[in-house]
Amino acid sequence: MAHINEALLAKANAHKKPLIQREVAPISVCEIKADSKAFQGLAVKKCSDLTLPLTLAPKESVLLDFGEHLVGYLTFSLVQRGLIVDSPVKLRFSFGEFPLEIAKPKEEYRGWLGSGWLQYEDKSVVFAPYRTTLERRYSFRYLLIERMDSSALTVDFTELFATAQSAVSLSDAAEYHAKDARMQRIYDFSVNTLKECEQDVYEDGPKRDRRLWIGDLRLQALTDYRVFRNLDLIRRCIYLHAACLTEEDKVAPCVFPDSFPYVDDWTFADYSLYLSSCVWDYTEHTGDVTLAEELYDLCLKQAEWVGRDFTVKSFIDWCPGLENEVAFPCVYRYTLAHLKGLAEQLGRDTAWIDSELVRMKEFILSYYDANVGLFVTKSGQVSEHSQVWACLSGVLSQTECAAILAKLPTLDTKFTMRTPYMIHYYLEALVGAGMETVAADKIRTYWGLMLDAGFDCCPEAFNPNDDFESPYGAPEVNSACHAWSCTPAYWIPKLGL
Repeated sequence: MAHINEALLAKANAHKKPLIQREVAPISVCEIKADSKAFQGLAVKKCSDLTLPLTLAPKESVLLDFGEHLVGYLTFSLVQRGLIVDSPVKLRFSFGEFPLEIAKPKEEYRGWLGSGWLQYEDKSVVFAPYRTTLERRYSFRYLLIERMDSSALTVDFTELFATAQSAVSLSDAAEYHAKDARMQRIYDFSVNTLKECEQDVYEDGPKRDRRLWIGDLRLQALTDYRVFRNLDLIRRCIYLHAACLTEEDKVAPCVFPDSFPYVDDWTFADYSLYLSSCVWDYTEHTGDVTLAEELYDLCLKQAEWVGRDFTVKSFIDWCPGLENEVAFPCVYRYTLAHLKGLAEQLGRDTAWIDSELVRMKEFILSYYDANVGLFVTKSGQVSEHSQVWACLSGVLSQTECAAILAKLPTLDTKFTMRTPYMIHYYLEALVGAGMETVAADKIRTYWGLMLDAGFDCCPEAFNPNDDFESPYGAPEVNSACHAWSCTPAYWIPKLGL
């Protein structure tokens, strides 16, 4: 059973703020067409501007474009032409962040996640005129409306809009002027991603999961110190992770803020360690040691249990078959450095942390294969992840890190970085190795290709060589707006790009 610290939970809830809402109407009628040059072979083509009333006869459908990515609720008003209602009108509303989500038949879904995440809703209207707001919140740009009934009467939509919501507005964002138009576009759509994911908590993705993951939180908060500086939300989310622990007082990987007991009783050990990183980042960017004073002992406890067993489950990245044998101890040492920084700020004893840093340096270096100049697991696996995290662990010199990272583009391995989450830490390793130009090129190419693919926000997973790759066995449930992908808005100003 989860352990809930009611005092910390009360502090988390004290930082809860009302969301900002705005009404957004669809702007055009469109259609999805096959296009071999488009992302996933599908393109959206405008048919006409949209004017109300919108008429829909039995078995007809219409695809609408709202012109931007939205997170919110759909409201519509319906009137029926004719004097006698001969049967209820049955409507299906299908929402999509990208064309495939609309175009792929729902009965063909074979993903590993529950089909309830598919974004559609059936609604019966018995009597008209009728007005309602759909209960479920959706994350979308496109809306397909289908008449599923065979009633002889035509209906008119006289009102149709979304109430979009976020904790912040784009007008609140700090201005930044990049050195060229493409980098500016990457910066802007990274900021938009962060804005869309800032809800009651920092959601990992507003379309699916809709919970607070500490791995996402760490990257969102890093970016938000620069962009919106929503310190209330940052504090709320850190307090939530500290307040809602597993049965063994471990920091859970994710919190369900609206569903008691808020956490499941499982962990990703690397995510538990990130509590230290989140608190460290907060003190560094605000100068406020309040969180450090309250949460240091809990941060220390996470390090102590992880240090006893490196075989525990960790995340690192979505990459089938990845062995975390090298990367996970490196994450441990990386977060130990943050824990030591907190201890020094608070005047706490650092003897145990110092001894662990020494022990882990020797342990990590035992995986270094001088013959190939890379870090290799005991089974012989060479992954990009192992090299990146070895560089971030602090056991190598800047020159040694640069030599290893220079090999990554030509590394003969299938264990490659698959998500913008891991790419963020690759960028951090590059900058630490003095390879800022390579980091800038990676931002321009990787996130630039997302723009070229037509995304409005930064997606959860993106493989430039496979449009249909999915961590869930079904690309239609991939998130096209995902928190851990927003960090170009952190790196571009930091590097002065």
